[in-house]
Amino acid sequence: MTGFAEVEKTLKFPTNTVQPRPGEHPAHIGEGPASEFYRLSMPSTDAPAHTRLRKLVAPAFQPRAVTRMRSWVEELIIAGLDELSQHDGEVDFVHDFAMKVPARIACRLLHAPMEDAGTVLQRVPALNAVFSQGDLTPEQLAEADEVAQFYFDYIGDIVDTLRGKVGDDDAVGALINAEAAGDRLSRNELVVTLVGFFVASYHTTMMAMTNVVNSTARFPDQYRLLAGDPTLAAAAWEENLRFDTPIHFLWRYAGEGLELDGTPIPQGSHLLLCLAAANRDPRRFENPDVFDLSRPDNRHLSFTAGSHYCIGAPLSRLEGDILLRELPKRLPNLEVLEENPPRFPDLIFPTITRLTVAPQGR
Repeated sequence: MTGFAEVEKTLKFPTNTVQPRPGEHPAHIGEGPASEFYRLSMPSTDAPAHTRLRKLVAPAFQPRAVTRMRSWVEELIIAGLDELSQHDGEVDFVHDFAMKVPARIACRLLHAPMEDAGTVLQRVPALNAVFSQGDLTPEQLAEADEVAQFYFDYIGDIVDTLRGKVGDDDAVGALINAEAAGDRLSRNELVVTLVGFFVASYHTTMMAMTNVVNSTARFPDQYRLLAGDPTLAAAAWEENLRFDTPIHFLWRYAGEGLELDGTPIPQGSHLLLCLAAANRDPRRFENPDVFDLSRPDNRHLSFTAGSHYCIGAPLSRLEGDILLRELPKRLPNLEVLEENPPRFPDLIFPTITRLTVAPQGR
């Protein structure tokens, strides 16, 4: 499914689900730690479990809570840009900025030691494999189980250390203390939720930051426009998420009563939704293949829609606004030297794996 209207309707349709049947999960993810991570992750759950988890987790990432993070997020992004500016020749933006800075943000967010930023998150792709629509090889599943167990232990230790020591004004503290109508997150739910935020705040941010540098290089007039007016930063981030969507595909199972273009969809049908194509639907966006900061309406589906709308969207927007205010100011002559940078061959996460740039221009 590729049309904006159809994808948006499917995401918002109240009887659609992410599970084929209540409590059922893909057989190919096995029964090990990776399966536990999948089953307890909010993106993999339906109501009422999803509603309950979201109600407990949401306050930690409300816009007001995220605004309190601005000073230290800004500090980490500026430090990363300053490090990048020290390079006179060519450098890989992915390795030297996009992997480092989101990892530092993720570690700071979860109170993980900053010295772990360079190594702990390198294993994320192996865990992401359980969210693929394709089959896993036995070797891939074994690695996913190993990595999931590593994150359970690593984040679990952080939770146990912080319990009772951080307040509700801290994202982790708010989750540890989360309570609604007498209900609380179990330890496993808490750890999985934090692992999910740890992974998401790193991986999708890494992709989006790389994508925006690649996109502005293809449209240098837009980079100059941004340099001349930093107030365009927020709009530029939204246009980036529309133009080069970090997560290309999601899926849903059709619920009772779903119709698309007047055609009834049989209940239980497996629906593959292409967010990337929807965000470039010419019926929805004029000149969709152009990166345009002045686009009057760039409301996209990169954060999905409906009950599973990305709870971390305010943090992504904060990071994007800071990056795009500071990037053209600190690296006004930045040039991308690769016309077609390589991407990881994955249906859901087609990550740019290398982006050679000249921070000071050629």
